[in-house]
Amino acid sequence: MALQVKLLIIVVFLLVGNFTWAHDNESQRYYDNRKFDGNFPTGQIRNLWQVCSLSWQANHPQLPQPIRWDVCDCYVDVIRETLTPEKLSKLSYKQAKEVTVTLINECNEKLNKPVIAT
Repeated sequence: MALQVKLLIIVVFLLVGNFTWAHDNESQRYYDNRKFDGNFPTGQIRNLWQVCSLSWQANHPQLPQPIRWDVCDCYVDVIRETLTPEKLSKLSYKQAKEVTVTLINECNEKLNKPVIAT
């Protein structure tokens, strides 16, 4: 009986250890392939997204919400990929225009996406 308990404990440790090892490898692959590293505070990301969404809603009220959400998600992702919070806060007018052109080129193609009614 004691031998069976010891074997059971060993098997459990081996299974849990292998699962944890596989999970850690998967997590590491995810973190190695990220485009941004979490340098923007959550509040700032939410503010960027909300400003985008409200601006689009005010300027283009006919635009369906899901498309507006996709565009604003893209805008925030591009900003996070290309800028740091410090660079974003210190953009000159010319640099801000360049970022705007980048956002338009990268994200506004989502506006041509067909709307699927669900």
